[in-house]
Amino acid sequence: MTTPAGDTITAADEIELASKWLDKQHGEGWEKGVIPFEEHDAVWSTVEELDLMRSGLIVGFTVTEPTTFDH
Repeated sequence: MTTPAGDTITAADEIELASKWLDKQHGEGWEKGVIPFEEHDAVWSTVEELDLMRSGLIVGFTVTEPTTFDH
């Protein structure tokens, strides 16, 4: 993922990417102040936001699929 500010965030899957994006927005450890349901809701909403970014409906972000290398 590349943000409009030029930050690059990499992750193995969408859940990890959503978690890292939430950390970037709210600071690491943001989830310590919420109940598990709220954490789940925030991550799921962010996964949906990533889909909007990927489709171009949220302008300025680039979200690409992870690349797998077979050895």
